[in-house]
Amino acid sequence: MRRWLMAGVITATCLGLFWVSLFALSSFSIRQVDAWNGLFTQGREGGNIAYIVAQLRVPRALCAALVGACLGVAGALMQGITRNRLASPSLFGVTAGAALGLALFSTGLVALPFPGGALLMTCLGGALAWITVFSLGGAWSPATAQGRLVLAGVAVAALCAALTRLTVILVEAQAQSVLNWLAGSLANVGATQLQLLWPCTLIGLVLAIACAPRLNLINLGEDAARSLGVRIGALRLLVFVVSLLLVGASVCAVGPIAFVGLIAPNIARQWLGNDYR
Repeated sequence: MRRWLMAGVITATCLGLFWVSLFALSSFSIRQVDAWNGLFTQGREGGNIAYIVAQLRVPRALCAALVGACLGVAGALMQGITRNRLASPSLFGVTAGAALGLALFSTGLVALPFPGGALLMTCLGGALAWITVFSLGGAWSPATAQGRLVLAGVAVAALCAALTRLTVILVEAQAQSVLNWLAGSLANVGATQLQLLWPCTLIGLVLAIACAPRLNLINLGEDAARSLGVRIGALRLLVFVVSLLLVGASVCAVGPIAFVGLIAPNIARQWLGNDYR
């Protein structure tokens, strides 16, 4: 009962913040009634206020919520599969690897002439970084050294960040746009980014919910989970794919955002308990 009550309070708070973001917290203030009318007014009839609300603020607010959900769920999956509360996309180098992949794509050093190339590059960059971290940290072995895994993640993240800066230096013509994106911002987010985010978020959340019962068993230890029928290798692969999809979509939309994937799962764990369901 307490879990559902806390979930309801959090949902109501998020909806309230979403509504406030439509007319406040900006250099251009809008009355609440105008913000409400702007949600349902199309074309020239609504004027500038309708355009600001429907085309700028609503996509940004929705993208912010979806990115937070993507990073939070990805962090929770990583913490569950590694049984390490410090695990997160940024600490394991996945965010930095995804940023490197998109920087290579944005500067034209890697050309993929088909739709979805940017998302594919972010996922590939994150995948290479995560595989490197797990290989260096010994996470594929039965006995995982958590300290080694964290150190490997920090090292790979630093390497990917350095390579990203090198990419920007090599292609000066695209440097400013790439640097603006690397800052991680919602300033240039619109309907295009929202159309990319929501299907990736939906697919990722559905698959994450499917992983939840088995992640609870992983907390008992790998040997105990195996005895209860959990296929550890298959679960790791599924968590790997889902996390890459969520992180890749968020990085592709708004740039690299650090620490959300680390902090959000731990806050949720304090409020809602350790049950991943």
